[in-house]
Amino acid sequence: LLAAYKPRVVNLSSVMHHFCQADRHDEDYWTRHAMFHGNESVSSYSPSKLAALLFTIELNRRYRSKGLRSIAVNPGAVNSDIWRGHPRFLIPIFRLLYLNNQQGSHTSVAASVSDDLPEDALYLQPYYQPKPSMVPFPPLEMLGVFVGHLATRPRLPQDGSDGQLSGQVLWETSEKLLASVL
Repeated sequence: LLAAYKPRVVNLSSVMHHFCQADRHDEDYWTRHAMFHGNESVSSYSPSKLAALLFTIELNRRYRSKGLRSIAVNPGAVNSDIWRGHPRFLIPIFRLLYLNNQQGSHTSVAASVSDDLPEDALYLQPYYQPKPSMVPFPPLEMLGVFVGHLATRPRLPQDGSDGQLSGQVLWETSEKLLASVL
């Protein structure tokens, strides 16, 4: 990958990263959310979306100087097959409110191939934000005016390092978990 022309890694995150207990940056937290939960009621969806952001930060820290760029994206609220388990009467409402699949793919495509992204862009989302330099208010990041892609600040753990400490812990935990099964 490093030998490629302008190599990039795009990680699919979500507005749901806002709802993770983002100040957790310990190995036990990430191990618990990486393991199969069986019948537990704990959802790993929000932590997985924060993990995509933290992985992006750590990948950039480790490989940006070698030419690799990583960007996390939020596709937005998309009227896709993800809603297939919801009551059927909601589907027409989703169709009215949510982005279509083409719009939902916009942030991923832009992160993959666009040459006009800000150099410090870490997170793209598809809705208008009044102040992109600030962490967006979650409802505006879920249902807003579609603009294609916009670089905004994600909500990151309060670890004193803009997510770098948490990203390192996640990376090291992932390495340990992978080593245990390989």
